Amino acid sequence: MIQPGRYDITIQQGATFEMTVQYKDSTGAPVDMTGYSVASKIYNRLGTAELAEFSTPWDVQASGLFKLRIPASGTVGLTEQGQYDVLITDVAGDKFYILEGTVFVSPGFTGR
Repeated sequence: MIQPGRYDITIQQGATFEMTVQYKDSTGAPVDMTGYSVASKIYNRLGTAELAEFSTPWDVQASGLFKLRIPASGTVGLTEQGQYDVLITDVAGDKFYILEGTVFVSPGFTGR
């Protein structure tokens, strides 16, 4: 069983959000994620309403490197704190949560 890591993030409202993630095994070695898929969403604090969905483009799949990304058009409507998680599906079809945390929203001033 994989215990997801915890990492809280802050998203600037109205700005593009992008964070690089690298999946590593228990020894700290990068995991080859060739053939894996990644999904990630933000929900409200109660987990009852989806607030946003990250795209998860690969940087280097063989090194377990991918991004969590939301364009500025997707962050402009974020107005409340929430929670997110990252779900991977391996080549056998098994699913594991590898990361979770709180999403804080910081209002942008310049882009208003």
